[in-house]
Amino acid sequence: MSRGSRTLIAMYVAVALWLSFCTVRTWGAVPLWTTLAMAVASLAPVIGVVRETVIADERRTVAALREREGRRAARRDATAAALAQAEVEAACCERWWTSCATEHDPGCAHRTSWGTTA
Repeated sequence: MSRGSRTLIAMYVAVALWLSFCTVRTWGAVPLWTTLAMAVASLAPVIGVVRETVIADERRTVAALREREGRRAARRDATAAALAQAEVEAACCERWWTSCATEHDPGCAHRTSWGTTA
């Protein structure tokens, strides 16, 4: 939970307590409908606290999913790098590439006769 969320929750709790205190203090001294309105208003900050906790849970879930996807992407990148390295290692010698497949290095494992291009 972020610092801003904690601050909002503390403010919501303080407002809810203050409104509850005012509700109790005005009970019987003012018309009943105003006391009930104050009681209902004291419940509104509770909704804010619930909202902030739900948002914090969603942020944690999104962070976990992003981390998991990052690990998957890293594995895919490592697999692609290994595949590319294997392709490079399986390729023929440099002279074969630069000479348009007409000659090989003396130690090339893919060395074939001069008559073929591969």
